[in-house]
Amino acid sequence: MGVVTRLAFGLSLALALPAVPPAAAQTLRIGMQAPPSTLDPHWLLNLANTGALRNIYETLVMRDDQMALRPGLAESWRVVDDTTWEFRLRAGVKFHDGSPLTSEDIAASFQRVPNVPGNPNPYSIYLSGVTGVEVVDALTFRIRTSGPLPILPTNLTQIFIVPKSVAGLGNPEFNSGQAAIGTGPFRLGSWSTNAPLVLRRNEEWWGGRVPWEQAVLTPIPNDPARVAALLAGDVDFINNVPLQDAGRIGADRRLALFTAPSIYAVNIYPDVERASPPGVDANGQNPMRDVRVRRAMSLALNREGIARQIMEGYAEPTDQPVPPFVFGAIPDRALPAADINAARALLAEAGWGQGFGLNLFCSPNRTPRICQAIASAWTRIGIRTTVEVVPQATFLTRRNRREYGVFVTVFGSLTGETSYLLSSQIHTSGTVPGLGTLNFTGYGVAAVDAEIARARATLDDAERNRLLRALVQRTVDEALIIGVGLVHSAHAGSANLVTKARADEEVLAVEIRPR
Repeated sequence: MGVVTRLAFGLSLALALPAVPPAAAQTLRIGMQAPPSTLDPHWLLNLANTGALRNIYETLVMRDDQMALRPGLAESWRVVDDTTWEFRLRAGVKFHDGSPLTSEDIAASFQRVPNVPGNPNPYSIYLSGVTGVEVVDALTFRIRTSGPLPILPTNLTQIFIVPKSVAGLGNPEFNSGQAAIGTGPFRLGSWSTNAPLVLRRNEEWWGGRVPWEQAVLTPIPNDPARVAALLAGDVDFINNVPLQDAGRIGADRRLALFTAPSIYAVNIYPDVERASPPGVDANGQNPMRDVRVRRAMSLALNREGIARQIMEGYAEPTDQPVPPFVFGAIPDRALPAADINAARALLAEAGWGQGFGLNLFCSPNRTPRICQAIASAWTRIGIRTTVEVVPQATFLTRRNRREYGVFVTVFGSLTGETSYLLSSQIHTSGTVPGLGTLNFTGYGVAAVDAEIARARATLDDAERNRLLRALVQRTVDEALIIGVGLVHSAHAGSANLVTKARADEEVLAVEIRPR
């Protein structure tokens, strides 16, 4: 047996397609709505980063397009006892620098994740409960946990592996390209902030022949410009098709539209803790601390109308903050109809019949029109609401500083299980390392924390599912996070390409192939 590496967790149209079809080309040109903000695979957890970096780095366990688990860098794993998992690595896997993948690299990567200084949104939640990595031999290692951790394989789909030789380097070294070394189907060609990410084929990838010699991910954040680039043949593929363009793209035989239900939910996050949070005009008070006010805010929403009209039918209405098809969600929950009169009555019962003012802070990613619909609905019941769309560059920074009294953003259940949302957004912040890291509403109840811990430690799937559903039910009943709807994954490309829209909305160049 080897030495256990202890993890020190801190609290932490006229269409003009290209004359030469992509099938005959060696370069795949992808227009991306949001560029990666880093090449560091353990820095700033968000879709733009994980989706881009998964082309370069890989994880022990992977997900298919429907979120089902499959072997990745680990070919197998098993439970040894209540606090030990054993993993076996694939033989013959090499990093881009030619060094072989070994158990030492796993231990070093795990050690790095919670210890990247100044990380605005760390990946450490996925290692919560992990106490160390024991190297058994070059291809075998054991993960020690503080207790039963049934969701460990699921969580490991988010932990990217880097060589031990660079694990001690920081964010600047990764962003310069010096440390950007993975095992993935592509190696880094070039990148700088807001510039194209150029990827080169990894000729020695363990997964087989990569169809493209080069993939170029070009940031085109403006929706009309991204569509125009596809129509002009400047790119071969685009992600996040604007909903107003999906119909005409799908109807044109020279293009292909790829859609599927996604794991991303549009959610409202009300501050339930502070006496007078930013953006609330209520005589120095916070009406949203009262569950009746939050229920009124939820009851005022016409979710069906938002999904069918504003989202052009490319969304599913729900008041859950997670997709009903993920583990631990409520699969058969009836959609509540909007009831303006009942919402007004609840406000009056709570002592706010005269209404109050709100500034609704809104992420620029797919939600501004939804925010306007929410503001209109709330104004109808007496909550005078204005919308402030915060630029993407500062949205997360301001959210992390809790500068919002209530905000709307898109959240994805990246693990395919509700424990991610519950552990990160409902669990009290600052009491357990790695948990409550995305709790920006201020909610914190010791009994709920205990139930989350119980669910996370329950090895029996049926019982864990029951416990998680009860927690989701409580979240909905108390309107702690107000679900609005689930967005569809929608991408488009030349008809010469074939792929599947992933439920996690990531765009993996290796999964896009010539038809």
